[in-house]
Amino acid sequence: MNLHDALMDKARAGRLSHFYILEATGSEAPADGTLQEFIHHFIRDYYQKIEGHKQSINHLMDHPDVFVLGNLTTTEDPEDKFFSVSESESLARFFEFKAVQSKRKFAVITEAHRINALVANKWLKLLEEPFGECTIFLLNPRRQKLLDTLHSRALHLRLMMNHQESNLTEWMEFLGHSKQLSLSQFIEKYSKAERSLTFWVSELIRWESLQTDQLESKDALKDWLKNFQEMEIFHQPTATKWSLFYSYLHEHVLPRASH
Repeated sequence: MNLHDALMDKARAGRLSHFYILEATGSEAPADGTLQEFIHHFIRDYYQKIEGHKQSINHLMDHPDVFVLGNLTTTEDPEDKFFSVSESESLARFFEFKAVQSKRKFAVITEAHRINALVANKWLKLLEEPFGECTIFLLNPRRQKLLDTLHSRALHLRLMMNHQESNLTEWMEFLGHSKQLSLSQFIEKYSKAERSLTFWVSELIRWESLQTDQLESKDALKDWLKNFQEMEIFHQPTATKWSLFYSYLHEHVLPRASH
């Protein structure tokens, strides 16, 4: 039984833990996008198959009973900062209120490496005495050694990574389809597909890391990621973010990928 199905079985039996730490195995590369994709699919399936919601979740931050703390894209920034005290307090405040649409609330902390002792101590009461039905997923894509205050209070999950070659094949197929679609067709097709925008942005970063062409392409990606992260922070419409992605692909990726 895979990890997704095992968690769904626990959910059906009413035995979900309130705090999980999720890491990936089978790859030396950071697994930010893969872990986030997994959690997105699990939370979506939980709400649809366990609680019977009819509406799908295109983006975790769009759901009122889901809280996301951290970046939704891999930045490869060596100077990642720790979460601030105010950010840590916002997580606790999220659980002080009853769920809006659901029985269970979820929180996803995407970057374990940004947690220091001060922030972890702010969460001790939350991790020991959760408010009602809630589950927190802490993602540890860099597999760093975690603070004892976090480690001792969590159940640890391991997600097997897909082989990189299969991911690359899927990415190249995605580029082939994208080249043939107009902007409206692209948004219509992929905003409703299984793979989220977060997944494809992570695949873009992975593909760029394998390229050996001019450094200008790396600078363009860095600038684009900054713009994309600003759109995430200010909760821009999903269609707007897919449009930005489409433009980047056609300007900076497809001309090189076809050679």
